[in-house]
Amino acid sequence: MTGGAVVFDLDGTLVDTMTVVPDAYAGTVRALGGPDVTPEQVVAAWRLGSTPAVLAHFLGRPPTAEDLEHFHRRLDAAAATVRPFPGVVELLGDLARAGRPLGVFTGATRRAATMMLDAAGLTGLFAVVVCGDEVGRAKPAPDGLELACRLLGVRAADAVYVGDAETDLQCARRAGARAVHASWGLPTGPYPGPVARHPRDVLALV
Repeated sequence: MTGGAVVFDLDGTLVDTMTVVPDAYAGTVRALGGPDVTPEQVVAAWRLGSTPAVLAHFLGRPPTAEDLEHFHRRLDAAAATVRPFPGVVELLGDLARAGRPLGVFTGATRRAATMMLDAAGLTGLFAVVVCGDEVGRAKPAPDGLELACRLLGVRAADAVYVGDAETDLQCARRAGARAVHASWGLPTGPYPGPVARHPRDVLALV
């Protein structure tokens, strides 16, 4: 796998947004007349797809453009607190120096992903960023990861996908890529297969 691409999930893997983003969803749902939802319920609903699908799940109706704008305003207000997990920037630098093509595939919308990458100081470090509102099927379907690999010019079989959630690991397996479980954020799992307990562990695993 020398020289193979490394693609990352965003929330909970590269950046510590696991409080900020669920809070933005929960506040939006309440403000739009929906039920009180917990951060855990929000995170569980991310498997449904990008922001419109998650909001529709809780609101019981498709969100309007104004609803989505409300969510993004809340997210933007909280983005200043977003940081990469310790060790992530160093890992990305090491992978780049090793000649590894780097990409992101996230279930977040393009607008939200751009906001989070900018806030965390990671903009420009990835050759490719594929977002949930740009593919037909949400994780664990392999569509987004396969697209990221095509744009990077590599086969999915020659790529590693690093993610914190079971849906990320299933996505990697369905695409034929190697899955690495990023367990340095919120406690999850256990999952079978390679586990990185700190970003530096990814180097040894890829």
